[in-house]
Order: sequence, then structure tokens, then C-alpha cells
Amino acid sequence: MKHDPFEPDDVKHVVVVGAGHAGGRVVQHLVSLGFAGRITLVGDERHPPYERPALSKEWLTSETEPTLAASPLVLAPAAFWEPSALRDARIDRLQERAVALDATERVLTLASGTQVRFDRLVVATGGAPRDGAIPGANRPGVHLLRTVDDSLALRRALRESRGLAIIGAGVIGMEVASSALELGVPVTVLEAGERVLARCLSPVMSEWLLREHRARGVRVELGVAVESIADAAQAAQLATDGTRYVVRCKLVDTTQTRSREAFDVAADTILIAIGVDCAPAFLAGTGLAGRQGVDVDETCRSPHAPWLYAVGDVAHVLDGESERGGLRQETWRNAENQALAVAQTLIGRAQAYRETPWMWTDQLGNNIQVVGQPDPRDEVVLRGEPGAGPCAALSVRDGRIVAGVLVNAGRERRFLEKLVASAMPVDLARLADPGTSLKELAA
Repeated sequence: MKHDPFEPDDVKHVVVVGAGHAGGRVVQHLVSLGFAGRITLVGDERHPPYERPALSKEWLTSETEPTLAASPLVLAPAAFWEPSALRDARIDRLQERAVALDATERVLTLASGTQVRFDRLVVATGGAPRDGAIPGANRPGVHLLRTVDDSLALRRALRESRGLAIIGAGVIGMEVASSALELGVPVTVLEAGERVLARCLSPVMSEWLLREHRARGVRVELGVAVESIADAAQAAQLATDGTRYVVRCKLVDTTQTRSREAFDVAADTILIAIGVDCAPAFLAGTGLAGRQGVDVDETCRSPHAPWLYAVGDVAHVLDGESERGGLRQETWRNAENQALAVAQTLIGRAQAYRETPWMWTDQLGNNIQVVGQPDPRDEVVLRGEPGAGPCAALSVRDGRIVAGVLVNAGRERRFLEKLVASAMPVDLARLADPGTSLKELAA
């Protein structure tokens, strides 16, 4: 029998590119699972691996400027990332950027010119925030938000700001809008689509969240194309109160075919939050990544290169039965749990990784949790009234619950997850009856 060069026993060196939440957890799990080879962790951030959800919320609103030192954001245990501990565990931590890959020779090239050979490569680069190629996006008052340093820069700017313009009404954009309100900063949100959090929420819950933000004073403009960011001093036609910039916009109709009205928004601080690019630059020309990130199978392994794995935001798990053809999850839980799946595969304990999508967001004092993937075409069954206490909006397709949005009802999540994962038929009358608990329906 021919020796299989990809058997776990032959794995002497694993390289993980991306030193964030997912990449850091892969390294920690490899150590805890007893991997006997070398591990190299590559990432250009100066910080140890950390979790990111707080960067658009608590880190912006805290009374004192936060630091990662002794912070719960650092992947526990924090002592794991001490230089001496890394040396003892045979982990090389390279604070560098990967720039190219020779897929034939399995050699990774770093920005310094260093070349690193490997047996297995794990891509954990997450997504790079897009600026939309908006003219003026490189001005000093314009921010992207992904890292601790990004969050600290935005935090400092907000404390001196007379107005914040947010381009994009997704999770990050609306969380920052909520945080800015808490700081007393006037906020305008500019969204190209027809709804807020359109990727996460069913239409009825998007409408509720939009009303909540507007009721608190957030100006939200939907169906908006941002044309440029200009210096206010050069925009003589706009009377400003001394703010630094003008965001030039036009309203477009739902088909995006004709202009109806142009307008300007004055702001000192601008956040661009229009999503991320998940095509790692260092994989350019290899055919191993596309617009959706790195394609992997159910064991998180590339179907094109058996030595390549992906984890976290960048991992596009192929699914021939899905209408979308696959699933890419930008969530805390996916980074946490998929990292363990990848580590287990690397040591020869491969199992299919299946994760019911779950995410949360905290806005305007509300905790919003989303299970599954709501589709605007689904029937929605409301349990409770949005804005009037705990509420659930359950998406039903073909008599089965496929997703749900919980507002201030986190105790129901595990039962909702069971209903979504099992795809069991439900009685819609009982489902709509708040007197029948989700626990009963999931039993």
C-alpha cells in the first residue's frame, strides 16, 4: 500500500495564519490535545489573540480607556501567551504578515521575506473591513473597526466628536450607533439597502429595531448611496457648525436605477461598516480562495488541497444541499467551536462540523439573539410584541422553524436551537400561543 503523505502521524509542523480568536484557539486546542509537532502562529497584530465582540460596545463606552492587560478579551488562560510559555510548548509566534503561498512546495512567504515550510496550513485570517472605495475614505477622521487599536482610535474620536456618520446598518454599524448614543454623540446611519441588520433579522424585527433607534434620536437613512467624503471647509454650499467632514449622499429607489434626491451629512467622525472581504491576499493566484473565503468540506479541509484548512470568518463550509451552496459564519461561537473541530482533524480525529448559526447583539439596552438564518420569504410567527417585553419572532418554512430572533429572551435560546436543529414540524397555532413554551414544543 502506498504511504499516505497526509496521515496525521506525518504532521510535524502546523502553521496557523491569523492570530485572532479562531487562530488562537486552534493553537490552544492543538496543545491541549497533545499535538507533538511544532506550531507556528503568524499574525501582524501586536496583541495576543483576543475576542472581538466588545470592541463595538463596552470598549467604546467604558469610563476609563480599556487595555488588553488582564482583560477578559484575551483568550484564556492569558498566561498561555507569555513568551516563555510559548517556547515551552514549541510554539513560534511570528508578528508578521503573510504575503504569498507556494502551494506546490508548501512554503509560506512573510512580509520580511522569511519563508516558512509546513506540513499543514490553517487559514484563520478573518475578514478585512471594506471601505467601499469611497472617495475620501482615507481621511484621518474616517474609521474602520476590526481590531483593539481600531476600537481605541474610534473611542478617542467619539469623545471629541460633535457628530458621527456611520456608513452601513449591519451589526457593527448599529452597535456603534447605540454606543455613540450612550456617549451623547449625535448619530446618522446611512444604509444602501432597505433594512437594518438585513442579513440577521427578519423584516418585522428589522422594522422594530429601526423604530427603536429612531425613537432614541438616531437618524437612519435607507436606500442611500454614499458618493464621497469631503472636507467641510471646502463644501461652501453646506452650512456647518464647524464639523470636519461632509458625507455626500444620494437616495436611490429600490431598484437602484435612478436618483431621487441628493443630500449631505456633516460629521466630525465617520465609521465605514459595510462588511468584510474574506479573500486572504496571501492566497491570491493559488485558486484556493474566492469571494466567500476559503472553501472547505465538513471537516474544515480544503477540497482542493488536503493540507489546507480554514477556520472562523474566512471558512466557507460547502453544502451541496443548501440554496447558498455553503455557509460562512461571522460569529463568536463559530470561531470558538470550529477551532476545536480543526484541531481535532489535524490530529486525526476528524468529525463533521455542523453548527446551528447563532449570534447576538446588544443595542439600546436590548439583548438580541438570532438562531439560524432568517429569510425574508419565510412566514414569521410572533410570540410577544416587539418593544413590549421579551419577544420572539420565529421564521417558519414548510411547517418547520428554520430560524428565530429573541429579544430579551435569552433563556429560550437552547430550546429554539433544538427546534431549528431538529427541523421537526410544529403546530403553528401552538407556536403562536405564548402560553405554550418553546421548551414544550422542543420536547
